[in-house]
Amino acid sequence: MSEPKKPPKKKHQISRQDTLDPRFLHPRYWHIWVLFGLGWSVAQLPFPLQLKLGRAFGRLLYRVGRERAHITRRNIEICLPHLTDTQKNDLIRANFESVGIGFIEIAMAYWGSKEKLHSIFKLNGREHLEAAQAAGKGIIIMGGHMTSLELLLRLFCESWPCAALYKPNHNAFFEQYSFNKRARYVNPPIPNKNLRSFLKHLKNGGTSIYLSDQDYGMKNSVFAPFFGVPTVTIKQPPEYVRYSGALVMPVIFGRNADDSGYYVDVMPPLDYPTGDEVRDATTLNYWVEQNILRSPDQYLWQHRRFKRRPPGEPPLY
Repeated sequence: MSEPKKPPKKKHQISRQDTLDPRFLHPRYWHIWVLFGLGWSVAQLPFPLQLKLGRAFGRLLYRVGRERAHITRRNIEICLPHLTDTQKNDLIRANFESVGIGFIEIAMAYWGSKEKLHSIFKLNGREHLEAAQAAGKGIIIMGGHMTSLELLLRLFCESWPCAALYKPNHNAFFEQYSFNKRARYVNPPIPNKNLRSFLKHLKNGGTSIYLSDQDYGMKNSVFAPFFGVPTVTIKQPPEYVRYSGALVMPVIFGRNADDSGYYVDVMPPLDYPTGDEVRDATTLNYWVEQNILRSPDQYLWQHRRFKRRPPGEPPLY
């Protein structure tokens, strides 16, 4: 079976498709169909069983992912040096279990029942959102890469209309399918290079989620403290605020410690920006730290957050 010719790409553009592109029936995509089938099946299971499966998958990831386990250990050693060796080992294992649960949570976000999911979810701080809306202000929700990100994105956006920047997937089928699923709750999903649409949405009084805790390159960043360590931190958000007039509200989110469900805590608007790039970047890092300290096992420690060092400093990995 030959694969139909691919249509020309449109730079930074994708839209929801209600009909399946015939090329995605080609055998080269069958493994993704199997993956989606498994995801749908897992999403139908009772919540306690979903967590149990996720933890088992996370323990498997820990055994086979030596490089990621090493990065996780180094990040925890750097950020939480006060922990004993036993505490660090326990946290690493718990963190990989949360990563495993994170894959299950993606399935829950894509295929889970709205009634079931919202019965185990609580949004706190809605009054801050409503006050900004009443004032005609756009809102930038600032957060970090917690393992339950996709599920909490769905739950938050179904409770409060919200756009989100995302990084398109290189696989055309996976990208179109995941975009379709995400477009049901994110309003709208915006490719991360399409900042014009992102800023327009904010200027029109919309709400959007922005994650500040990854290395976006030195051209767009400054070194700012993250757990006391100079870390490459995005410096562009103040420009977004000045252009759009949006308010910046930190968010803390995750899975309840007793596994009873999920929470999103929206904080009051920040006094932001201040005009000091390092101070503003430090503020963003501070709120990511607060989310981590509340649920240290639920942060994506597998990312090489400290790979770029200030001139003259030795590598940390």
